[in-house]
Amino acid sequence: MEKLERLLDLITVLMEADRPLTRHEVRSTLPAGAYSEDDIAFRRTFERDKDELRSLGIQLVVTASLGEDPPIDGYWIDRGAFGVDQPVLDPDESSSLALATAVVRIDPDRPGRPIWKLSSLDEDLPSEGRSLPTAEVPGGEAVRFLMGAVTGRRAVTFCYRGEERAVEPHRLVYAKGRWQLSGYDRIRNGARQYRVDRIEGTVADTGDSFTAPVETRQVEVDHPWKFGSGADVEVRVRVDRRHVPWLETFLGESSKLEKQRDGAAELVEQVRDLEAYRSFLLTFLDGVVVLEPPAFRDDMKKWLNAMVEGDELKL
Repeated sequence: MEKLERLLDLITVLMEADRPLTRHEVRSTLPAGAYSEDDIAFRRTFERDKDELRSLGIQLVVTASLGEDPPIDGYWIDRGAFGVDQPVLDPDESSSLALATAVVRIDPDRPGRPIWKLSSLDEDLPSEGRSLPTAEVPGGEAVRFLMGAVTGRRAVTFCYRGEERAVEPHRLVYAKGRWQLSGYDRIRNGARQYRVDRIEGTVADTGDSFTAPVETRQVEVDHPWKFGSGADVEVRVRVDRRHVPWLETFLGESSKLEKQRDGAAELVEQVRDLEAYRSFLLTFLDGVVVLEPPAFRDDMKKWLNAMVEGDELKL
C-alpha cells in the first residue's frame, strides 16, 4: 500500500502543478515518509515511480524547471492530454469521498491523509479543525500482510479449516463486515476464496512472486444467513426445477447444490441466522421444501401456520 499511496499522491501533485516541479520539490510536497531522506535512495525510487506511471499510460512532461541555474529537469502531468479536469466537489461529496478512501486505512498507528485539493471544503472550516471525516475498518496483521502480498504479487501460505494452503493472492475485498481473499490455490490447482477471519494462525510469505492473470476471480460475498454469533446449522432444502437456474447464478460456488434427475435440486447450506434464511426461502413460495434439520422444518411449519391464522383473523 505504501507504493500505491505514493503513486496516487505523486499523480495528484503533478496534475495540480502549475509549473514543472523538480524531484526535490516533489519530495517536499508529498506527505512525510513518501520518499527517503537519503538522496540516492530517493532518486532510485523516484525513477522507478516515473517508469511505473509511464507503464500505466500516464505521460510525464519533462522540461527545464524555472529559476534553476544550471537547469534542472522539472516534471508535471498535462491534464488536458487526458481530456479531463480535476473534479470540483461540494462539501458533502468531499466527505463521502473521504469516507470511501478511509476504508483502506486499517492500521490504527498511521494517521489519515486528506483528500488533496478536490474542493474548497477547507475554506468553509475553522482553521483549527480542517479535516475530513474518516472511517476505520477492522483489520489486523493478517489483513495488512495480505494487502501487501496482493499489491506486491507475492505468494503466501496459511492454514485454513485445518489444511495448509499455498495461494497466489489476487483480490482482497471488504464487504458486509468481512475481509474476503480470492486467488489461485497452488495445491488444489484452482481459483479459491477465503474469509480472512477464518485463517488459522499467521500468514507467511513463500518468497515467490507471480504474474497476476488478466482476469481474476470475482469475490463472492457471503449471504446474510451466514453471519451471526451462533453455531453453524446445516440446512438441506429441495428446490423446484424452475428455480434452479436462477439459484445457481445467485449462490455461486459458496453453496452446495445437488441436482436431481427430475431437474429439481437439493441445496445444502451452513446457516447461522435461521430467521434470515427463512426469509430467503419464502421467496420461492411453494417451490421449496425444507428437508433437514427436523427442528428447523417444524419451526418453518409453525411460523407459516401462525401467519395464515393471523391473516384469517384480519379478514
